[in-house]
Amino acid sequence: MFVCTALCACSNDELGVIPDDTPNVFAGSEAYINVRLADAGSLTRAQEGDFEYGTNEQSVKNAYFYFYDADGVFVTQGDVWTNGNASVTTPAGNIEFTSNNVVVLKGMDKKNYPKYMVAVLNKPNDFVYGETLDEMQTVLADNNAEGIYYPETINNSTINYFTMSTTSYTDTNRAKYFVTEVKEENFSLEPMTDVSAITNTVTVYVERLAAKVTLNVSGELEKDENGRYPIKVTVAGEDNSAGSDNIASEDLYVELLGWKLNATAKKSHMVKNIDIAWADNDLGFMWNRTIDYRSHWGKSFNYGFSGYPENAAAVSDNSEYLNYVDLEDGLTELGTSAYCAENTNTSAIVTTNFSSAVTSILLKAKVCDVNGNALDLVRYNGVLFKQDSFLEYVLSILQTKNQLNVWYEDGQDDKGNTKYTQIGKEYVKLENVGDGKVKVVFTNENGASLYTGDGSAYSEQIITTLNDNLATASADATAYNGGLMYYNIPIEHLNNGAITENGIIPEAKYGVVRNHHYVVTVDKLEKIGKGIFDGDEKIVPGDDPDGDIYYVGAKINILSWKIVSQDVEL
Repeated sequence: MFVCTALCACSNDELGVIPDDTPNVFAGSEAYINVRLADAGSLTRAQEGDFEYGTNEQSVKNAYFYFYDADGVFVTQGDVWTNGNASVTTPAGNIEFTSNNVVVLKGMDKKNYPKYMVAVLNKPNDFVYGETLDEMQTVLADNNAEGIYYPETINNSTINYFTMSTTSYTDTNRAKYFVTEVKEENFSLEPMTDVSAITNTVTVYVERLAAKVTLNVSGELEKDENGRYPIKVTVAGEDNSAGSDNIASEDLYVELLGWKLNATAKKSHMVKNIDIAWADNDLGFMWNRTIDYRSHWGKSFNYGFSGYPENAAAVSDNSEYLNYVDLEDGLTELGTSAYCAENTNTSAIVTTNFSSAVTSILLKAKVCDVNGNALDLVRYNGVLFKQDSFLEYVLSILQTKNQLNVWYEDGQDDKGNTKYTQIGKEYVKLENVGDGKVKVVFTNENGASLYTGDGSAYSEQIITTLNDNLATASADATAYNGGLMYYNIPIEHLNNGAITENGIIPEAKYGVVRNHHYVVTVDKLEKIGKGIFDGDEKIVPGDDPDGDIYYVGAKINILSWKIVSQDVEL
């Protein structure tokens, strides 16, 4: 533990700050308060297990302390950071680092010391504290949730600074669940520079605002010498036509390309918001852990609010609450971590808006043949077609129904008469309809002369009708351009409660909470993912007509910067 041994040599301006517009309610000079900062971890689902220490996630560059009077009105602030010790062995408690600091408060009168304190570490530049504790409870960390975690390069080395704040939990006689109560005996009129003389230190527990997610792949999964994973699926053959039995099981290979977090919160409250009326029975786990100065569920800034996009077409840069991503580039490597703001919601909101309101992992992949060549595929009614085969299949359906009434000149017959041939796959193509889905449409890229079956000139109405019939015959088809696809993995929290028969999802079954680490390990890979047709389209994973076909089997461990195990079959 580092002790502030040189603070008395620093200027008052360096050690304490009072904004110019703050009322001077104190008539005295300076007072000193000794503050011990400790990062609070958490417990496993079974309230036992190993702690996980942050790797390059404990760095602190500044510490701010906001003081409020007994009425919850802002009084003054101080800032000082004197470094601290990171834990290096498994602790008896849940502390990742500790540090002692001496905070200097100006204009203090010992009869009117502040009563409550809120700590903020690695404060975002544009953070503005609440003028009252009630305001502090809902004030945002900044205008962009990315500000809760920012890397900084110093001497060619990257240091990750995570914004942290006082932990939130309920306790008997605790006036506010996110404050540290300070008493008169915690203050001193003289700075304490001798470690043996420091007494009555106020211990403040802080937690990161960010949630952490890591995606791993089990080493037990079978793969070839190129790192691709074999899957056995049904694929329609090249010469398939309506009614044909030319369908076979074929070995395909999946190449995992990387991943992104999707539906992440755009903003974050500075302090964690909780509802003291939550019951363990309702959430399915012990959410409030007073003994560890922590809680395991919270209300993100969008908690209880509706208004999530139904599909990719409804997504815009102005989507109100959450960020939705494409998978074109900027992927996170497997085995590494990504961070986001907490995103939680009520049972009602998650049930109604599951695909767009729940933070999930989008795992990008490519489906290949045995030689590693990407395959252009279409999935239709649970069957995979090679794209040319699918175009022929759709045309054959129309032909069977006498709906393919467009022909082109194809030379002459034996008697020298013009020969007409029904259009084939060269006259149709796939067109994007969003969310990876496509439809088949007519195209005449070479400008060929077209006719009806009896040699009459075709009309625009014939083409309009043809496109309508093509769209009907290819409805809900999903395309894999260049073999690209993704697996969607909604991130689960600690509630193991079952989804009801009418589809109600219990609260806290899904969500990401600050200072929790969600480790997802893919331990089964048997099915093909959901196709990507337009690579730069934002993704909202909609309902899949073939059920859970684009989900992967996963073993999920949830960590609060400490291991929590959870097994799940997706």
